[in-house]
Amino acid sequence: MKFLHKWGRVRIKLTSLSAERVADKLAREGITVTALKREAKNVLFFEVARKDLEKVFAILRGSCYNIVEVRERGLASVYKKCLAHVGLLVGALLFALCVTGFQSRVLRIEVVGSGAYYEREVRAALSEKGVKPLSALPPSFTPFTAEVLSLPNVGFCEMRFSGGILTVEVEVTDERTPLSGVPLLSPVAGRIEELAVLRGTPCAQVGEEVTAGQAVVQPVATYGEEEREVIVIARVTVSYPVSAEYEGTEEEARAQALLDFGEECDLTFTPTEGGYSVAGRAFRSAALNFY
Repeated sequence: MKFLHKWGRVRIKLTSLSAERVADKLAREGITVTALKREAKNVLFFEVARKDLEKVFAILRGSCYNIVEVRERGLASVYKKCLAHVGLLVGALLFALCVTGFQSRVLRIEVVGSGAYYEREVRAALSEKGVKPLSALPPSFTPFTAEVLSLPNVGFCEMRFSGGILTVEVEVTDERTPLSGVPLLSPVAGRIEELAVLRGTPCAQVGEEVTAGQAVVQPVATYGEEEREVIVIARVTVSYPVSAEYEGTEEEARAQALLDFGEECDLTFTPTEGGYSVAGRAFRSAALNFY
């Protein structure tokens, strides 16, 4: 509590027949009096620095002044209230820390969809990679979806995380209907900059020029000497040339180029008479079951 004597202010209620003289008396002793208020003829409220409180008592002791009440003000009051409710504050702090910490933790795993009967296999696949209740989220769900899609008749798998709940949606096809995969197609005409394939057979490679709609990964895979149809798990990024002219300032040209070509682009801006000429390459990505 000694710390309280060094900071903050206190409010004093004083009664005396000569209450109006107290401010002058304290001022002569070098004590600053603020918030002076007379409530009645013989009742006075005023504030002094907390460090001057003992000196105020010494000056007014033994005189006709009667100090009725002393209350903390400002930071000292806040500090005192915090001490009185320290348990509540600690509990609130721990609760906030827990909420923040658990936002990125898996509290529960739910398997839904027509393939929910694969729950045991899904949980086993997640557990092998260290994903279980109270564990952290993996950097990518793609390896898990690939493993689940390898289960018989599974045609769709998606993983979502919200509020501590990891939801795994598994959909299966009719067992009497053979699996039907679709190829991954190039989203635009251009040059392949990136191609990641977890399942399927690539029919193009990085650096190759492709046309819009051209298949870059086919839904087939070879096992030994047998070729089987599979669900493609892949992602492709294609760059393509762009050019445009915009009126106005460079900032306006950049804003319009962002709307036209997206954030992923490598552009140069050249001033013209009425605005800016833009040229460079933009990037477009496409994916199948790749998260």
